[in-house]
Amino acid sequence: MKGFSHDWRDSDYLSAFRVRSSRAHLPGESIPNGKLQPTQEGYRPRRAHRKSRTGCTNCKRRRIKCDETKPQCKRCRMHGAVCDFTLPPNQADRRLRLCPAGTSLQWNGLLAFSAMTDNVSSLLQAELNDATPLLYGSGDSLGSLGLAMLSHFSQVVVSTHPPAFAPIKKVLREHTIQLALTEPCLLYSILAVASTHRAQLLPPDSKQSIIATRFRHKAARIYRHQLQLPISRENMDMLISSCILIGMFSFSAEASNPLDSWVFSDDPIAMNWLSVQCGLRCMIGLIDPWLDESIWNEAFQASSNYEFYDDHRMGREDLDPDLADLCDISDITTEETNPFHWPLRMLCPLLRMPRHKCGATRITNFMGRLHSDFVNLLTAKEPRALLILSYWLALMYTSVHDWWVDPRVRVECQAICMYLEAWGDKRIVELLDFPARACGYRLMAS
Repeated sequence: MKGFSHDWRDSDYLSAFRVRSSRAHLPGESIPNGKLQPTQEGYRPRRAHRKSRTGCTNCKRRRIKCDETKPQCKRCRMHGAVCDFTLPPNQADRRLRLCPAGTSLQWNGLLAFSAMTDNVSSLLQAELNDATPLLYGSGDSLGSLGLAMLSHFSQVVVSTHPPAFAPIKKVLREHTIQLALTEPCLLYSILAVASTHRAQLLPPDSKQSIIATRFRHKAARIYRHQLQLPISRENMDMLISSCILIGMFSFSAEASNPLDSWVFSDDPIAMNWLSVQCGLRCMIGLIDPWLDESIWNEAFQASSNYEFYDDHRMGREDLDPDLADLCDISDITTEETNPFHWPLRMLCPLLRMPRHKCGATRITNFMGRLHSDFVNLLTAKEPRALLILSYWLALMYTSVHDWWVDPRVRVECQAICMYLEAWGDKRIVELLDFPARACGYRLMAS
């Protein structure tokens, strides 16, 4: 495989998908049915046969004869694919999206090879023809890379360990790869996350980083295009899944130096990792009429039962008094009159909760529920808004552990501590103790 180290080619990830082609028979050699292979090339008329005109869609797409056994033909049963010749096209597509794991793909550490190879290879070839010679070599290598990344995604990235985000990982593991076979946006989002994670695990390698960057760029570009199209029950699962995955690879950090943080940058793009996290809540609102039909409904219902995210009381009761004083919150303050009121209403119950009970989804919900006026203050680097964000980052670092979370929250929390300490407001510096201790930043005054 041109451009790749041997560990990719020889890894277990690729061996699961390697085609076992039957050996060509030599002229005159005995073959199973007792006939002889012709000894010279020539025209041979095709043997009379009965065409299968009512076979399933899977067999038609792969251009093979369907035995038309109902309700599931033998080939689909053998490959673990959904046999949809008994369903109208729109119902078949819906069933392909929602059938439970294990009925459409045979998981035993492997993905159903025959049902995936053609789709993945053709999608990648169609979208990445310009990049194929540079990054992947031949078309076969490109397809193998895609399948290897899908395997890495299902077996490693969304495995049950670590247990953070378990409900979300369950949906990603059981439904999204199947859906991605017909959705380029989701396919590239999965490949972007898998290649980003893979690049973090391996020793520094420019090619691995280029591959991950290429997939991330492609996923983001297709996703932006999809957002310009109408959102409906037909594409909601693809959009929600892509949004979550883009949020994951956007949040993952390559830099380890706090000075490289967006806090010390004038480039508005540097804050994209944070802005993207606010998009999921908006997307959920757009699909609300059909949410009960979504593969994400159960996971979202579980994360919506946090009572303090519905606490819209006015005043400062149950708020941290020091933070409330700093943010000028009085007994008559509301979230409409003070942009810091709602973030503190969400944050303070988390600060009082034992760390082992916070839960990853409970904490990450904070970012998705922020109002635009507070996000604008963060963009402007308003010191009090940054302090509130540093408390949330500290909670993330002490309570939520996953490959795409830990590096980012530590670096950004350190950067904010550094920035606010240099800002020089004594009231703010006195409140930096918790985030500084959490992320390992040593304050000058301590």
